[in-house]
Amino acid sequence: MNNYIKYIGLVLIGILFHNCSKILEPEPEGQVALDALLSTEEGLITGVNGIFQPLHNIYGGTMVQMAGRSSDDTWTWRKETESDIFNIDEAFGLIETTWENHYRGITRANTVLERLPLVESFSSDEMRRLIEGQSKFMRAYYYFNLVRFYGGVPLLVNEIKTPADAELPRSSIAEIYTQIKLDLGDAITLLPTTYTGGIGQEVGRPTKYAALALMATVNLELEEWEGAVSNTSEIIGKGRLLENYADNFNGTQENGPGSIFEVQYGGETGATTINSRGTYSPPDLQGGAANLPTDDTWNGEGGSLSSGNGIVQEYEPGDKRKDVSLAGYDLDNFLFPDQPKGSLLYINKFFNEVDQPITQSTWNFPIIRYADVLLMRAEALNEIGYVPNGEAFDLLNEIRVNAGLGAHDALSLTTQQEFREAIRKERRVELAFESKRYFDLNRWGILRDKIQFQMDIKGELTFPSNRLIQHPITGKSYFLYPIPLVEFSNNANLQEQNPGY
Repeated sequence: MNNYIKYIGLVLIGILFHNCSKILEPEPEGQVALDALLSTEEGLITGVNGIFQPLHNIYGGTMVQMAGRSSDDTWTWRKETESDIFNIDEAFGLIETTWENHYRGITRANTVLERLPLVESFSSDEMRRLIEGQSKFMRAYYYFNLVRFYGGVPLLVNEIKTPADAELPRSSIAEIYTQIKLDLGDAITLLPTTYTGGIGQEVGRPTKYAALALMATVNLELEEWEGAVSNTSEIIGKGRLLENYADNFNGTQENGPGSIFEVQYGGETGATTINSRGTYSPPDLQGGAANLPTDDTWNGEGGSLSSGNGIVQEYEPGDKRKDVSLAGYDLDNFLFPDQPKGSLLYINKFFNEVDQPITQSTWNFPIIRYADVLLMRAEALNEIGYVPNGEAFDLLNEIRVNAGLGAHDALSLTTQQEFREAIRKERRVELAFESKRYFDLNRWGILRDKIQFQMDIKGELTFPSNRLIQHPITGKSYFLYPIPLVEFSNNANLQEQNPGY
């Protein structure tokens, strides 16, 4: 854990945010004393805005690498020391950046929550509830990412007032999940189903449905199938799939019926634009395209880690999502110059030709979509018990038919295992490149098998099995990233490193 001064700095730097029509648009107002700032309702709302701000950095590139490149959906042609080959150590900069961004949000949430009872006057009890609910939702979200990336981490739930407050030992994975569930349980009770606008109530803030969906995601991670079914029940029918799949990502339906929760971008400054578009943009269009979709066409050549498991080949004929998610742009194939133009596919899903520079974008980024809720519920129902042509089939087919594909029935999926594989495939193509696949493979306990299958094509790479643990709750084989090396210098109580580092 970073030292006391750094933590207080993180709170002060990020908490001075302007209340604007589109939340999370930072506008520093100078060095305002923290006590004065958080002594009023308006100041607390400003503080809540600061809790959301780290999402910009997390989804501006960090999550793309930690949870995207580390799956079997993407690879990097640059052949750097990257997470897609799991050739990282505790000094890798991305590991520290990810840790720091998440704890930045947590410490801000703790500060707001501790100051909340000290404010005597609110415009309404609803506003007090909104401040508490949004803060707890975000704290739960940040801890959920941390526990999935690193396992047990220091559990900070109070404002940091002394150096000792920041130097806590690692809590267990189970203890972190207990806190996540407590926060989400409160958020479900405190948050509204919709927002009507106005300061602190802008559309795009987390709703009760977002809290239920995040709780269901936690349930799936821990294989609490009944909980996932229960927590998705209230969301079903409250959203809908967008007929045009591209509208989920192109800025035309932000915070609309296809969305449950998304990162709010926008504004005119670089601080409020997402720059991971450059990670996907083709080189000839001013981008680096460090990430490319895995494609069996190249059979592991040119640095590709794909053969027999490429996401390009997962799309069925007639799937309307393919041309939204992938494109060749009729560009020269810079990896294989003898191949036709447009033969090398890029990730097109988030490519924004409108904003300049095109390596950035003001489009929001989806964290939880309505389609994800349908698939989570279908998966949980099937795990409880396979029911031929039951509700799980209806949910799966709602996704497929919307994508232009034929429906499944008990003749095409005859067993629980066949339905399980169908759900996993549908999650892969529906949620492609949305930083979901790594988490899915890890919770299913098949990350090593999927990645090693691709590494075998290279002939000299081996998945670091010594970095796997047996998940203490599910018993599945589970990969952990290392605790950042610098944190052991900053926190003498941090205890042991994760296995294999």
